[in-house]
Amino acid sequence: MELSKILVVDDEAINQNFIKGLLEGGYDVRACDSAEMCLDLMGSWTPDLFLLDVNMPGMGGLELCRQLKASPQLEVTPVIFVSALNDADARLDGYEAGCDEYMGRPFSSWELLKKIELTLANKKALDLYRQRSDTASGAAMTAMTTAGEIGQVLHFFRESFATRSFAELADKLIEVVNFYGVSSIVEIKTNFEIVQRTFRGNMFSVAEKKVMDSLRGVKNIHSFGARTAFNYHSVSLIAMNMPADDPDKAGRLRDHIAMLVEGANSRAEMIILEQKSEDQRAMVNDAVNIASVSLVNIEEQQKESQAELAAIMNGLVEEVSRSFLTMGMTEEQEEDVMELINVAEIKTSELFEKNEGLGKDLKAVTMMLGVNKHFT
Repeated sequence: MELSKILVVDDEAINQNFIKGLLEGGYDVRACDSAEMCLDLMGSWTPDLFLLDVNMPGMGGLELCRQLKASPQLEVTPVIFVSALNDADARLDGYEAGCDEYMGRPFSSWELLKKIELTLANKKALDLYRQRSDTASGAAMTAMTTAGEIGQVLHFFRESFATRSFAELADKLIEVVNFYGVSSIVEIKTNFEIVQRTFRGNMFSVAEKKVMDSLRGVKNIHSFGARTAFNYHSVSLIAMNMPADDPDKAGRLRDHIAMLVEGANSRAEMIILEQKSEDQRAMVNDAVNIASVSLVNIEEQQKESQAELAAIMNGLVEEVSRSFLTMGMTEEQEEDVMELINVAEIKTSELFEKNEGLGKDLKAVTMMLGVNKHFT
């Protein structure tokens, strides 16, 4: 087990030797004759605890303590003063300088050992607490970062529902991936059209098109260097600068972008269905409009034919009536002829009424389809 390191700073060799003799075997102990030597040593060897004298030539122990506590690397390293100055004012000066313990000479060897043991135990507990705190803070920051990243995925899903074209969908996908600091190129390829977008806002370069074509048909997610390709049935995306130097972040972004591309692919499939439905609706509308116009024409022709036939029948009746005067027919024969003409006229009217009823049925169908708004 590695021994705790203790540095004794005292200008008196006898004091150094006494303390070193007391601590050696249980600790890794070194000694310095001055504060200046102590500071020079800090570049190559960092102790776990300082034992400082107060009165020394040059820089005194109080100033040395202040400088040690001002250093970010040493501010949590405990300091114990061991000094012949043992009055209340000297102790207060020591605590104000930042020391953790103060012992006056003469002192009990057992007390010094116990204070060193307790002080180092407190330091280890504090170091462990700080380590756990840093780990917890790191985990919390990661969780908050991840939540923000996932929030962008959810935001994209909501925004994508409102898209009506492949171009709009591709632009939104480029935008959300760019939020993660990743540049990308996107291709949406369907039987209707092919849309290509890049993080630069223009079409693919020749090299980008070759790369995209070469990656079609490979597995859904494929990494090559700092690039990662995401392939789905209708949507493909290549992330150009994944953070390969940060595996944790790269893993998170890989998962997020995979969800984004899969969601974009689902929306693209829905746009395809919507476009097919719209085309079919337009075909039905056109057919019904044509039928509506045809019905108007047929109805007008029927009215004209009915009027013409009525005129013909009226003319026939008049002609027959006049012919009765020269044909020498009996009254009974004339009545039979007129009866035949009346029957023919009634049957003709019934035929027109049937055709008119059929026209009304066809009108009702077009009205139910919601297309024939002007046909009455």
